[in-house]
Amino acid sequence: MPHDETLVGQMLARAREGVRGELERLFARRRWTGYGPLYDLLADYPFREGKGLRPAICFAACRAAGGRTEQALPSAAALELFHNAFLVHDDVEDGSRFRRGKVTLFEAHGVPVAVNVGDATNVLAMGLLLGNTNVIGVRKTLLVLREVERMAREAVEGQAIELGWIKEERFDLADRDYVRMAYKKTCWYTVIAPLRIGVICGSPPGPLAPLDHELTSLVELGFFAGIAFQIHDDLLNLKADEALYGKEISGDLWEGKRTIMLLHFLRTAGRAARARALRLLRTPRGAKRPEEVAWLLGAMVEAGSLDHGRAVAVEYSERALDVDARGLPFLLKNDDRRFLREMLRYVIDRVK
Repeated sequence: MPHDETLVGQMLARAREGVRGELERLFARRRWTGYGPLYDLLADYPFREGKGLRPAICFAACRAAGGRTEQALPSAAALELFHNAFLVHDDVEDGSRFRRGKVTLFEAHGVPVAVNVGDATNVLAMGLLLGNTNVIGVRKTLLVLREVERMAREAVEGQAIELGWIKEERFDLADRDYVRMAYKKTCWYTVIAPLRIGVICGSPPGPLAPLDHELTSLVELGFFAGIAFQIHDDLLNLKADEALYGKEISGDLWEGKRTIMLLHFLRTAGRAARARALRLLRTPRGAKRPEEVAWLLGAMVEAGSLDHGRAVAVEYSERALDVDARGLPFLLKNDDRRFLREMLRYVIDRVK
């Protein structure tokens, strides 16, 4: 069943608008008191047209828990900054050339500048989180910081797993290996943390707030939704409309990324095709030939590897919907709650 495009589109647009305004004010203050050219670079990625999914989840969870948008605004803006810092660093580590329809920061300005911008973006996010004391109080601020620490720790562990595969030239991996990596690298900062932080920001004070064990269900929900999101994102990298997708099509093959689809092909291909694919994947990006990358994509399609990836993404989306159907009693029944449910379909139904 397709997602409610009107509701999801409206919620994402509102989230982007709210976070953009908060970041514009933040960058203006920092340009005035600090080194202006740095903040011009920091503003690059956040103001490229993105989905705004993480802030939208945070805002919706806050309002569904009974809170107001402004209670989640600093945290939602911080999540967007953390996301963009990860992207800047990921682009350096992966050698990516395009991001959201434009060349990457490292491609335009070099590795040292890009790394510094990523570091500065993380620092700016921490400043927003510390400002939460004036919005949601000290206790909730500390709870949000605890969630952010877990989110960041899981993300860098997931990145370490993936970088280890690249360093060791490992391709003998199963779907469960990919899921473990993506659970850490994607699920926590894309779905789990935005959900939990939003509920913390919007929940009533004291004993009326949901207990920590009640929020555990959001980890399970975010795990299933995050895996579906990441597999679908990997699929879009192979077959999306580049003008809509905003990133380099087949960039994952150029970079040799281990995706569900690629791992399926390597497990099921004949000896000659597998050997040819491995030769290509172990070739440095600059030495790869476009016709060989095109061959690998065509071979993956013919082998049913993209169909396999789609089936796994749908399975995880359905498992997320099952968790949601069990109920989250600390959330109100309103449009924000409905958006959180529609988001579980959106993650495998989007075109970018």
